[in-house]
Parts: sequence; C-alpha cells; structure tokens
Amino acid sequence: MSDQKKKTPLIAIVAAVLLVAAGTTAYFVQKSPNTSDADQVASVSTEDQAGTGDEKVAAVDTAAGNSSDSRKNRNDNRKNVEATVPQPAINAEGIQVEPGNPIVAKVDGKEITRTDVYRFIQTMPQNVQQLPAVSVYPIAMEQVVNTRIVQTQADKADIEQTPEFKREIEVVKQQIARNLYLQKQVDAKIKDNMIKDEYKKYSKNIPAVEERNARHILLKTEDKAKAVLEKLNKGGKFEELAKELSVGPTAPKGGDLGYFAKTEMVTEFSDAVFGMKKGETLKKPVKTQFGWHVIKLVDVRERAKPTLEQMTPAIRAELSRKVLDNLIKEWRKDAKIEQFDINGKPLKAGANAIGIIPPKSDAKQKQDG
Repeated sequence: MSDQKKKTPLIAIVAAVLLVAAGTTAYFVQKSPNTSDADQVASVSTEDQAGTGDEKVAAVDTAAGNSSDSRKNRNDNRKNVEATVPQPAINAEGIQVEPGNPIVAKVDGKEITRTDVYRFIQTMPQNVQQLPAVSVYPIAMEQVVNTRIVQTQADKADIEQTPEFKREIEVVKQQIARNLYLQKQVDAKIKDNMIKDEYKKYSKNIPAVEERNARHILLKTEDKAKAVLEKLNKGGKFEELAKELSVGPTAPKGGDLGYFAKTEMVTEFSDAVFGMKKGETLKKPVKTQFGWHVIKLVDVRERAKPTLEQMTPAIRAELSRKVLDNLIKEWRKDAKIEQFDINGKPLKAGANAIGIIPPKSDAKQKQDG
C-alpha cells in the first residue's frame, strides 16, 4: 500500500494550521524578485444547467514552477502554463475565456494571474463555488486584489520582525510539531493486516441489497400511457417509444433508470418494479407524483459490496481515531498532571475542571442512600 494511502485524517489538521498561519495569501503567487513561484494550472469546464450554459471553475492543478528572478523567467513560466491548460470553448455573456494563464491585474507592479483568481475561488465556501463563474469571478478578483494590497502593507511594515509575529509563528510551529508527531505515531501502529481484518468484519455485516434495472416511459395522463402500452403490444420497441414519447429526463437514454434499490425510488414505483419478473413489461401504467409510468424490468442483481480499496480510507480513519485515543491514555498515565479549578485553586473531590461538583442523578442518590 502506498505512502499516500497511509496518510490519516490527522494531516488535515496540519493543513488547517498552515492555512491559519498563512491566511488567504497562501493561495497567491507572490511574484517578487527574491522568491520562487509555483505556477498553477487552472481549467474551467461548463456544466449544462437547463440550457443556461453557466461556466464553473472546475479544477486547479499544481505544477512545478521556475525561478522568478527576472521578468523573462516569469513570462516563460506563464507560457509553460498556457501550454498545459485545457482549452475548452467557453462563452460567458459574449466573452470567450481564452486558454492560458494571462495577467488579469497588477497591484503596485506585482502581477495577478487568472490562475491566482481561480485558486482563490477554490478556497471559497462550496456553495459559492457552485455559483456561475460569471458571478463568482468578479467577487474573487476583488478579494485577491484586496489581499495583495494588505500583503503589500504588511511587507512595508516589516511585520515579520515584530514580537507578535514571532510569537504567532512559534505557536504554529508547535502545533505542526505536535500534529506531525501524532501522525508518525499513529501511522506506525496501523498495519495493512489490521485494515484487512477490519474490512472482513465490515463485509460480513453488510446486508445484501437487491438492485433492479428498469426502463420507463413517463406520460402526463393515463390515456397516453395506455396508448403507449397498445403500441408495445403491437410490436413497438420500448427504447424507441421512450425516446419518442416519454416526458421524463431519461427519454434520450430510452427510459433507462439504471440500477437502484427499492428504497431509492418513490413507493408506488418501487412496489411495482420489485414485484415484476426480469424482462416483464407491466400491463397497466403506474401512477406517481411525477405522472404515469409504463415500466419494463431489464435486470435483477445483488448490489456489489464496497471493495477493500474503496473502504480503506474510512477504515484507516476509524483505526487512527482508536489508536490516538489509546496513545493519549497511555501518555496520560506517565505524565505528572496537576489540575486546578478555573481560578487556580485546588480542585475539590468530584469537581469538574471549572471547579463545580455536578449534582448526583436520582439513581445515584438512591444508590448512595
């Protein structure tokens, strides 16, 4: 199993700490003469939304950057990025998004590229990222510019030399050290055979789920549904009639609904499908909240259980939690712990960390009595 797969969710804590330390500017390429860039490749894809053609920021991939000691090198870097960026034809309100990674703004002479803006969008809340790019991009651009301005002011103030900055860095360094140490300790105790054993236990407890694959032709009225059944009885092909007459979204696929469990469809539809035989077409249409369905059962099978590979991340996360709990318990036994109340006074027997003695429950009081 690769090292990448052995990473536990603890690493997410480290990442979060780094974000707190660096702030939003960690996502921007600071193009100063004394630093090196890490150019990132961004690709934009379109997603059909009822024919609106709204663009979405789809992905940001990291690529190795070159030194930015000169403007020539920076231009070369951008050309390298342009050569690897996918070039979909995207139109947003008459504006075609051209391929590449052009400069889209400058703040005090420092360049902001389109990739910088895309990268910032990736840090925004998921619900915001799902909005059309034509709405999100201007907001992200303003924030990138604002953050660059703040960074410039902080650089001018030489904030990194202040006692406050150094204290914050020390706190972050300690957090990173703790998390990396925990990561190593946990990873050392989790073996591949442990994951396999847990998977076997999990697999045995997974109940069998029957799936059915059906096609349907959705009509608005019962009469239209009965008319379709008559055509089928006269030799009409189900898939062709579905493409021609169905008003449902599966019409282009010949009414194919794919495989589904009984609980994954509305009750009336599921009851009908799960009472059919493979290859059967219902003689009567079924009414649901969506309309009238003419149904054909294509196949029946048992849902495949998740594979070891699919389950490994979840199993590793659960094992990591258990291992970490045990490690903390062991370390607490060896540690000399002196605890006081919230005012620094000795804790009374039975008191919590604040210094309050919780009231006994009725059951406890009867037992003591």
